[in-house]
Amino acid sequence: MRSRFLSGFVLAVICFVGTAFVIYALSVPRPQNIQGAKQESTRGRNSRERGGISDVLSRLRLLPFGSRERDLFSVIIENHEDARRYQQGLPKALLIQEYPVEGFITRFLATFAVDDVPELLGPVRSLRPYFVETVLPWKTPLLFAGGSPEALERAGNVEGLTAINGLRYPKEFMRDDGIPAPHNLFVDEKAVLFLVNEHPAHVEWPPYTLGAALRGSGALSIMIDYSNPAHNTVYTFDYFSQGYIRDNGGMTSDTRPRNVLIMEIPVTSISEYGRLWIPLIGQGRAVLFREGRVIQATWKRQNFDAWFTLEQESGSPLLFARGQTWMTVVPAMDRVKWSEKRER
Repeated sequence: MRSRFLSGFVLAVICFVGTAFVIYALSVPRPQNIQGAKQESTRGRNSRERGGISDVLSRLRLLPFGSRERDLFSVIIENHEDARRYQQGLPKALLIQEYPVEGFITRFLATFAVDDVPELLGPVRSLRPYFVETVLPWKTPLLFAGGSPEALERAGNVEGLTAINGLRYPKEFMRDDGIPAPHNLFVDEKAVLFLVNEHPAHVEWPPYTLGAALRGSGALSIMIDYSNPAHNTVYTFDYFSQGYIRDNGGMTSDTRPRNVLIMEIPVTSISEYGRLWIPLIGQGRAVLFREGRVIQATWKRQNFDAWFTLEQESGSPLLFARGQTWMTVVPAMDRVKWSEKRER
């Protein structure tokens, strides 16, 4: 009896491993030349099918089976309404951090694994000080295109941080003539590997705690109000992928993040050029959306040597689902609403 049980158990393990291998193989994208990728970006991404089985399979590669050290890099990606249709590479990001910039539109700092670089990334945009400060614990190589004087000075003064300004690498960062400037700067997989492989950042990933969500009220729809229809964001929980469909200004993203984290960090000042000062040291409110539920939380950060500490109201660590996390910083939590009903 015991030997029969062991034989059955071994067979089950073999079947599981074989299935996982097949799924992984199916999820690997077919090679595509960069010119073809750029032409596709010119036509826009909205015509692609969304939510199909291939979309889900591609995200299985993002699931980390426990914390482990990975080689990472980060890139600044634009989110102006005129640039969204050309966005490339976001579905492969492990973590997307979204911050407001001038005019209170948002911009992304996306972090990727070196062993899973998208074929094309962009539109690459300029740096701000808080983008530098959020990656200081990891010192991931940081790709961007210009920046505010404060941001360039901040990045240049951090020992061990590889700051890669794409404006100085015209061979590696490409302009797509079919897209209006300044929304047309991209970097491809080959260039990324050339630029970051000599300066790897070995990071224990993920920077937050994984685990099952034990409590939380229903939240199938999430609304972030930017007081502008071109920038307002709606997340809708997708039962099929167990992720969230992101609609930003009426345009649906390719991503299906498993976690949507929203953190309240006030803007303390605005410069004469409209640039924002967002202090990333302190504490404040946060909410995590996962699996169609919302969990109230707090964030804390005492210094730049560690990333944000995220805790539930009980004081225990906030638990994230495996997969992509999309973090959005808002100046006030009253901009965020959620509902047990689906908006789509």
